Amino acid sequence: MKRLDVVRRLVPILALLPALACGEAVAKPKPSATGGAVGSRAVALESASERPIATQPVDIVPMRAQSVVGALERPVALRRFFEALVRLEDGRAQDDVRITQFGDSHTAADIQTGAVRRALQMRFGDGGRGFVAIGRPWKQWLQDGVRVGMSTEWAPEKGKLERGKLTGDGLYGLSGIGLLTRRPGARAWADVSTRTSRAELAYLEQPNGGAFDVYVDGVRVVRVSTRGDRTASAFRAFDVAEASAHQLEVRAVGDGDVRVYGMSLDRVQHGVVLDALGINGARITTALSWNEQHWGEQLKHRAPALVVLAYGTNESTDLELPQHVYERQLVDALGRVARAVPSASCLILGPPDRAIDTKDGWVTAAKIGEIIAAQRRVAEAAGCAFYDQLAAMGGEGSIAMWAAEAPPRAQRDRVHLTRDGYAQLGSSFASDLMRAYAGWRREAGLPPSTTRDLPLVPSSLPPAPDSFDQ
Repeated sequence: MKRLDVVRRLVPILALLPALACGEAVAKPKPSATGGAVGSRAVALESASERPIATQPVDIVPMRAQSVVGALERPVALRRFFEALVRLEDGRAQDDVRITQFGDSHTAADIQTGAVRRALQMRFGDGGRGFVAIGRPWKQWLQDGVRVGMSTEWAPEKGKLERGKLTGDGLYGLSGIGLLTRRPGARAWADVSTRTSRAELAYLEQPNGGAFDVYVDGVRVVRVSTRGDRTASAFRAFDVAEASAHQLEVRAVGDGDVRVYGMSLDRVQHGVVLDALGINGARITTALSWNEQHWGEQLKHRAPALVVLAYGTNESTDLELPQHVYERQLVDALGRVARAVPSASCLILGPPDRAIDTKDGWVTAAKIGEIIAAQRRVAEAAGCAFYDQLAAMGGEGSIAMWAAEAPPRAQRDRVHLTRDGYAQLGSSFASDLMRAYAGWRREAGLPPSTTRDLPLVPSSLPPAPDSFDQ
């Protein structure tokens, strides 16, 4: 199908989306270095019928404005993100430049995203570790600079799969998984080994809500009540001594239901922040099962400059999934992003290579190519950038070759990568992103960046998990 025909076919659907590049975000003010505990902030849920329906047409970028930098396609769509980086470099930034990435197990492992995070923070400054779990949303949750644990009284709250459909209230926070308890003394904690000077807990305020205590390095700093007149997203921020190691813990009082979603780790200085919000086994439909109003509140509060959707590997196993249905799902997900943060840039991160075992050996799954083609079409029509990870790896057959190397860059399942493979792919993405940024500065008539380029290969990343089962 010709590209023009594809765009024409998608435009009626995409007309329900607001243009991702229009509107202005309200930046969250940076806290002072000496500020104390900040009061709770709650955002009430509204019914779907109360929400306005977006009717703006999508801004389709002319072909002449499109370009490719490495495996990064349509970097012109990242203009708002690049403008935020310019303000950061020029010392005019009033807030961090946040990147929020949603995805599957590739994102959940935080090895590839950890490589990108470190590269960008070395270049533009370390604004903090970002949004992480407190407690263990699943058994093997492990990310760069954070180790989590909890007592048995907590249970993950993420919906249940019944007869092929997810059931639940959909109020699962920014990352799609919360922790729930009503037992007194229930403990959930995170050992943080990255420099942090401020933390903000996200939780659910509700009529039957209970209280929890917050401990920093074993010392109680505040008691938080989650009881309110209505169900709402709520946040409690508090300062901690600037240090490279802290233990942050919540303990339930036992006077009602407590649902916590995680916490944002921040620093006084402005810089880049990258949230790695992946769920093992997730598909784009996972995100669509969440309550849109609730999730939109969470994302709006996070105020990212760039939102990355990194799904596709698990959809490539759904052989009966029609292309038009998958495209519709992508459109719906981008619509949610656009309604929550209309000024944020958007990027679809294509899946890496995935191989299947055949009588002729390991070959790239045919569905991978179909998924990538659909993502490319939707990204172009919706005004988003697209990054082709399959091309960045070397094309079809690359993961089979990576798995056969010594040491290997891919795991034996020919689906996931090793630490070296993820680090390389993350470095490639960060490099292409920065080359595109440099090109955008030139085209905008800005002088070359005065920030010294630093190596993109990170150090001290955690090893790849032995299993990606949730």
